[in-house]
Amino acid sequence: MKKIILFLILSFSLMSAKAQIKSAVYWTAPTMLAAMTDKFHNESLLIVDYENFTNNREVLAEIKKGNPAIKIIAYFNPMEVWKTEKTGRTMANKLLKEMPPAFFLKRADKKPVQFWPEMIMMNMSSYCPIVKGKNYNQYYANWLIEILDDELIDGCFEDNGTPTISWIDPLIDADNNGKTDQATELDSAWKKGMTEFIKLIRAAKGKDFIIITNKGVRDFFSLSDGVMFEKFPNNYLGDKKAGGWYQCLENSQEGGEYVIFQVDQQNLAFGLASSLLFDNLYIALGENMIIQKNFRPDSGEALGPMYIKDGIYYRQYKKLTVQVNPVKKTGRLIMKGAKIP
Repeated sequence: MKKIILFLILSFSLMSAKAQIKSAVYWTAPTMLAAMTDKFHNESLLIVDYENFTNNREVLAEIKKGNPAIKIIAYFNPMEVWKTEKTGRTMANKLLKEMPPAFFLKRADKKPVQFWPEMIMMNMSSYCPIVKGKNYNQYYANWLIEILDDELIDGCFEDNGTPTISWIDPLIDADNNGKTDQATELDSAWKKGMTEFIKLIRAAKGKDFIIITNKGVRDFFSLSDGVMFEKFPNNYLGDKKAGGWYQCLENSQEGGEYVIFQVDQQNLAFGLASSLLFDNLYIALGENMIIQKNFRPDSGEALGPMYIKDGIYYRQYKKLTVQVNPVKKTGRLIMKGAKIP
């Protein structure tokens, strides 16, 4: 833990005075109403399910027109597909119909592997069988790249960007030999397959295309431009002190230009304050939600780096003071004597 705290102190001491509240919208629903276009004028990032580029592309075009600086990022989840056809998900339904059955991830007892309810998992590993010259990584990458060629899209967001998979089910048989895969070898094959997939997207879209992954792990930082820390803070990244807060912050400093803390309503103030300890981090509220204006005060320029006093983390801004207690999981933005709840 001393190593992590020292890392944070050194990182903060190098910070500039540019930090501001930068918000991201995490929109995983397949549609978006036209009436919402005027709500995105102050957003920096819009991560939006790829179905929206078919269902209501005109809405996204209006959002971009009203806020040319916003980055529109296409959301996708390559690890899973829906079990059955879903209303409003034309593209996913088509993918399900056309998907070669050999690409589904199976257990040693031949049952499908399942993580999220109503979905089944795909074989992202390098063990995946080749069908008509492609494994699943290549098949899905080619399918996705056609979607990403839309001029409205600035980048993509890969949900479930995990380098390991053995933790989901102890009976996974990714190489389809009828035997349970050894966990270390399976995870190595999964990371290899995931790495190949991200490289295919980068090769097709170029260095200026934004690639963001989910989960906060470091494994793909060299391939991506950003990372989201889902349900910040989370405790599965290594050190678990303060619910993983220290580890999340340490990882975030290596995550690239587009680092996002996703929080629920209950932890909004904690997430906002934690993000303002750093320069240029993004904050996202839940799914399909936008942070209300009264929770987004103008902080002004940072007056200096973060500092620690009696276990509490502070940072001074021109218009407010940031205060974070990681152990109690509380955060305050103190402005002219009033705190933002």
